[in-house]
Amino acid sequence: MSTEDQILSARLHGEALLRAQRPELEPLMADLRELAAGRDDSRVECVGTIAGSWFGSPGTKYGHELIAAGLLLVAVPVDRDLLKP
Repeated sequence: MSTEDQILSARLHGEALLRAQRPELEPLMADLRELAAGRDDSRVECVGTIAGSWFGSPGTKYGHELIAAGLLLVAVPVDRDLLKP
């Protein structure tokens, strides 16, 4: 990978992370928080199902499934210790 490619990759990575935190996403996450009604177990299970389905068959055209899974995941912080089997 050339230095130019590495710079572009780093810029894309950084911009994507910054844009994922934009305030315009907050209403979407607030709706998901309300719908989940504190049921982090169900919310995280949905994340796993959606993402797992996409990874099992990544032929979908746009990857909206991964965006949906990401929104569900970041809507509320997850206590990972509570999710361990």
